[in-house]
Amino acid sequence: MKNIFKIFTLFLAGSILLSSCGDDDSAPIEDLQANLGAAATVDVESTVSLDASASVGTIATFDWMVTDPDGAEVTLENESSAMPSFVATKAGDYSIDLTVTSATGLESMVSGSVTVESPTYATSDQMGRPAINTVFNFFGSAEVKNGYNMTLPSEGSANADAFAGILNALQTYIYLDPAQFENILGIGNDALAGVLAVDVLQSNKNSATAYGSLNGRALGDDVVDVTLILAFDDQSAAGADNQVKAGLVSDNVQSNDKSFSNSFPYLADPH
Repeated sequence: MKNIFKIFTLFLAGSILLSSCGDDDSAPIEDLQANLGAAATVDVESTVSLDASASVGTIATFDWMVTDPDGAEVTLENESSAMPSFVATKAGDYSIDLTVTSATGLESMVSGSVTVESPTYATSDQMGRPAINTVFNFFGSAEVKNGYNMTLPSEGSANADAFAGILNALQTYIYLDPAQFENILGIGNDALAGVLAVDVLQSNKNSATAYGSLNGRALGDDVVDVTLILAFDDQSAAGADNQVKAGLVSDNVQSNDKSFSNSFPYLADPH
């Protein structure tokens, strides 16, 4: 009886040992993790390069969704790759959503954002009409001149009195009477200074381009001569007999000796 019990015990132990030594049929856990990298801040109109190369796992597809600050979907370059890009045309926060998928169909998702800022610019010079800033912006010091250069065009008329003072002084120097001066536009120094102080050119395709109309300029316009005419060609009765102004209404530089081109940039060939 004892022998039978021993045999049964050995058989049972062997069965347990064989069971414990069998193959492990459980599959390994797949490691998959989407990664957008560090958050970014860029200037508007910059190219934003997204980078999911730090994602973990064997990735079969990258599925991106980018929306602009208004919620509109953004078109991406290389949209199915790990490193697509887009141009940030608006300031604000762009939402970034990424889904990576493995060959077995496992998915991992991550969200982030890119902040787009409008850079701050400061005006350092104004030169809309030739000679205006150079000649008439002479207010006594570099600090004041630079202050004018940094003035927004919308606030340029605040400098009109200083411009009128320069016109008055120059005309007095050549024996014109600033109080009676009237140029070819039929306006005096105060009105002219209010226009010239806002040193910008406005373009209107439906109007003449002659510089005298203060509406832009054509390449063939003699803009320096017109500026001199506006400042010194006194049409009033008091200035009719002035002999000095005749030498101040032109720089005597002739027109270009080469024809302009009919295609952009329209300038004559270098010579």
